[in-house]
Amino acid sequence: MQCTFANDGDVLIASPAGRIDTTTYNDFKVALNAKLDETKAKHLVIDLTDLEYVSSAGFREFFLAGRRMGRDGGTLSVCSFQPQVKELFEIAQFMTAYAVHDTREAAVAAAKSA
Repeated sequence: MQCTFANDGDVLIASPAGRIDTTTYNDFKVALNAKLDETKAKHLVIDLTDLEYVSSAGFREFFLAGRRMGRDGGTLSVCSFQPQVKELFEIAQFMTAYAVHDTREAAVAAAKSA
């Protein structure tokens, strides 16, 4: 699992690639929390373009990131699902837990207007 980051104003965009599962979730968590601490971003967009799989351990990290953003008065949204990842989000009922957008651009625009 690799994760790259970009900033657009007060929006942090995280782009995980590969798999977030029981062997990689901690790498994702550490990288994401370090970048949130560093940037003090108000909003978080997770771009799932290159994510191939997410397990319950990964969903837990999304949940914790969403809780952190909400506690700090910000938002979490996800965008750009691959079909197999979208199916997992639907099965886990995470499609209603966060704002969901088709594209990164739409997610960032919504976060900026929140």
